[in-house]
Amino acid sequence: MRQAHGRPDSAEQASVEWSLLEGSAIVATVVLSPDGRVARSNARMREILEVGAAERLSGRAFAEFLPQPDEWSRWVVQRAADSGALLRLRSASGAIVTLRGDVRKTSNGALCGVFVSASDEAQLRAAVQHSARMEALGSLTTGIAHDFNNLLTVLVGNLYLVAEELRDRPKVFEKIKSARDASKRGADLIKQLLAFARREPLETTVIDPCKVVTELEPLLRRALSSKVALRVELQPDAGRVRASTAQLESVIVNLAINARDAIEKKGTVTIGVQRVRLTASDAALRGLAKAGEYVNVRVADDGSGIPADTIGKVFEPFFSTKKDRGGTGLGLSMVRWFAEQAGGAIALDSAVGRGTTVALFLPLSVEQVVEQNDKTMPLSTLPTGNERVVVLAPDEAVRATVRQILQVLGYDVEIAGGDEELLDTLTAKRADLLIVDGPARDDATFLARVRKTNPAMKVVVTAEGQRLRERSSSSSGVSVLAKPFSLAELAGAVRQSLDARGDAPARS
Repeated sequence: MRQAHGRPDSAEQASVEWSLLEGSAIVATVVLSPDGRVARSNARMREILEVGAAERLSGRAFAEFLPQPDEWSRWVVQRAADSGALLRLRSASGAIVTLRGDVRKTSNGALCGVFVSASDEAQLRAAVQHSARMEALGSLTTGIAHDFNNLLTVLVGNLYLVAEELRDRPKVFEKIKSARDASKRGADLIKQLLAFARREPLETTVIDPCKVVTELEPLLRRALSSKVALRVELQPDAGRVRASTAQLESVIVNLAINARDAIEKKGTVTIGVQRVRLTASDAALRGLAKAGEYVNVRVADDGSGIPADTIGKVFEPFFSTKKDRGGTGLGLSMVRWFAEQAGGAIALDSAVGRGTTVALFLPLSVEQVVEQNDKTMPLSTLPTGNERVVVLAPDEAVRATVRQILQVLGYDVEIAGGDEELLDTLTAKRADLLIVDGPARDDATFLARVRKTNPAMKVVVTAEGQRLRERSSSSSGVSVLAKPFSLAELAGAVRQSLDARGDAPARS
């Protein structure tokens, strides 16, 4: 029965609340009739009391499970005055269990108790502490990501400009291009860390894991040192997966370094990629949702192995088997998160003295690989213009870099470091486009105020992480440019925004 306005009555609400408690693995609940007999209990309470099925507890005097007959009454009185009071219960096997909780008397005289055991309370505290650490990590990486993206925006932008001037000197040009590519990889790593800390989804493409391993092989051989041999086993046509290229690279490097550290003297690290077909039972055993074809990416070593009592903890954030060597405990947690983000799973097989194998099972993709053409394109191939563009950015180096790039492309550029300076600039002379560096001032109220100077003016906002997704789903007509950006990406975003009609939002 429901009350007016569709609100549930008290009986229905109580039923819903009890159904939540009934399935709890931590909270123990019991309801006693006015004469002190058990009317209801949840599975956790029955587990603590070691009584098995509900019918074996229902109707029994609760005093049977008290070390002293009057302990329940004393506990109820004490609980009313002391929120830290503890209750002791004796299980069917005679073990004494200490609980902490709360008791309330209902209108019909029954008592309802809700408890947490001391061991479960420790687990809850650990979970809260872990949550707080992850929140702190998210806040820290957000600030770091923004600062690094500003540095990388300046670095990547200037490397593009320098490369353009050195195009007629092939050897120097290739060195600059390598530096630029390394900078862009750094930007990808920052995105990954930010996404992991905030548990955000990754941007994915269709990639070939065999190609990823092949391109990483020279780097890995240098990283593994002379005492560790690298063996690469790639199955021809192992298949493609939908994932983040940079994240898969990071995962393979991370696992290879872990494998190296597990080898005390001499040994071998093996990296393999192959296609596997899993039955429904095999898939379920590995935590996968369905049977089918998967690409198996594995990293194995013949090192010291992991003790059996530690294997279950290695994927937990902040848990590390090598804290004495500077381990953070984030590496394997990020590996598992990557596998889950890609729709797959991770498996670990290890034994002391036998070595360790970490295997990723990623769903096979039938999509075609889209080759990323990341070459330094000549200026003659990029869109240019002569419109007036104003750049608002609090970081002086970012302002200068964006202005240089736009001037090279032919635009008339003005810069502003703050709100008032921007408004003065826009009032003095009409602008065709405003570029706002994301965290400067990109809220709707501010942009509406700015646009009053020229309603037809287009706006491009640079953004990163969650802000990028929020802006991309906006209907304000503001174009979005992901940071850090290349010369070609900036040129395309500016031209696309200037040429766009109406208020449809754009994403660059």
